[in-house]
Amino acid sequence: MSALSSEAGLLNVSRHGNNRISIQTCGTWTELEAHVPAWIRLLQSNSRPSVFMTPEWLSSWWHAFGAKKELRALIFTDDREQTVGIAPFYSEHQRFLGLPLRVLRFVGAGSGDSDALDFIVAPGYEQACAQAFLRWLTLEQAFDICALETLPHYSAVAQNLSSLAQHGDLKLHSETSPNFFIDLPATWPDYLETLEPGFRPLLTRYPKRLHSRFNVSVIRCERESDLASSLDALFALHQMRWTGRGEPGAFSSAERRGFYRRMAHAFQARGWLEFWLLKLDGEIAAAQFCFRYRDAVYLLQEGFHPKFAAEKVGYALRAHVLQQMIRSGAKRYDFLGGTDSYKARFGARCGTYITLRLAGTMRGRLCLASRRGKLQFKQSLKRMLPAAVVAALRGEKAGSPKKPSAGSPE
Repeated sequence: MSALSSEAGLLNVSRHGNNRISIQTCGTWTELEAHVPAWIRLLQSNSRPSVFMTPEWLSSWWHAFGAKKELRALIFTDDREQTVGIAPFYSEHQRFLGLPLRVLRFVGAGSGDSDALDFIVAPGYEQACAQAFLRWLTLEQAFDICALETLPHYSAVAQNLSSLAQHGDLKLHSETSPNFFIDLPATWPDYLETLEPGFRPLLTRYPKRLHSRFNVSVIRCERESDLASSLDALFALHQMRWTGRGEPGAFSSAERRGFYRRMAHAFQARGWLEFWLLKLDGEIAAAQFCFRYRDAVYLLQEGFHPKFAAEKVGYALRAHVLQQMIRSGAKRYDFLGGTDSYKARFGARCGTYITLRLAGTMRGRLCLASRRGKLQFKQSLKRMLPAAVVAALRGEKAGSPKKPSAGSPE
């Protein structure tokens, strides 16, 4: 672990009451693992942590995707050397106008697998840690851009960073993106009442029809010895759909397959894994890969066999999982990010993720200005042009269905 120099350390502090907050950095995952007990303690003290902030998730991600990245994990401590915050980052090199761009990102960002990333901070220390972080960025001068992606809208650190950066030397650019989730009621009938009448049969009548046509079994993967074969089935089912469309699919990546295997074992050991398989006459027809953290269930990935598409096996499996989660007392079923229309049909509400980008160099400022201009141009086109023209500009056929997300049962 490396600490700031004594001179820099005196500058790079924030006060919390009579305590001074300073920052140390971990350059290897082994160094960061020494802080796991404090990490867990901080998560336990937080009223709304996400599973994507846990050591199990981020360690699995780093070991899968971090081979060519430089770890810059930050440890926030007070003057009693108590850990009051942890923020695992990595640095990478990108290109902008042919020039190298140094970018700082959360561990977990960049692969498309993580949502709701955030600083892990003791309650009451959010402002002090935000101040210390901004000063650290200013003093380091090692990054053109710091990208804080998919922060929860309720993140107190994000709110403080937004406010403090307005008055500092760093240029701030903020974006929002949607996420969808279901607030689960106390009973399955109560949930069905929240749905459009025309949609309910997909979750009630179609599963009954399935039982009349096949020998149906739904299995939760609970044994470690079954994980490898169950994951292979998920990968195969998911790939069938996308390769049939001439696209590579999410699990064409060896890194992602390795990430799922490592993370699934870690989550199963903690009792967090909700991995469900639906079999018809003994053949796996659908799979849904979820996990549960506290009272929230997160849908990460699913797949179904195309030859059973007419049987609505994806809907049948989701209906079963939702019933099980409601019975077990879960309060939230999270579809995570993305704007896919099927989520609303399941009664999902739209939430918001925030992405903050901070630039401390001229090159970084130019990059953010260029990004902002492109986003504004796209938004203007979307407002002015007919939907068919927008689709054509995106390379889509007019009237063709939108590409479904990884979690779509359609």
